[in-house]
Amino acid sequence: MGNSLADLVANMSVAKFAPIMGFSACFGSPMLNILLGIGISGSYITHQTAAPYEISYSKTLFVSTIGLLILLAATLVYVPFNGYYLTRRWGIALVVFYLILMVTNVTVELKSGSVS
Repeated sequence: MGNSLADLVANMSVAKFAPIMGFSACFGSPMLNILLGIGISGSYITHQTAAPYEISYSKTLFVSTIGLLILLAATLVYVPFNGYYLTRRWGIALVVFYLILMVTNVTVELKSGSVS
């Protein structure tokens, strides 16, 4: 759905008129925000400090990355094989997997001891 209420409204508006474009907007908008956000800010920091910008990787970042990549890959395989038709069942499966992923993240974070 994106990363804000405005993205949700925009994606739903686009999906009403062109379902394929709505599907693309759900993936494209957050990807553009991430790529531009990291690219521009990383370039600025690198230019100002003349040193590479180090990103710290935590266990929860790793779990989130793997889980979301699995969700994305599964969706990219499922949708074309289903004739570009998204069923309610697939939507529920995505929400359930996402909730499992979030519970896993919370569990990993609590077991790692970084939360006081």
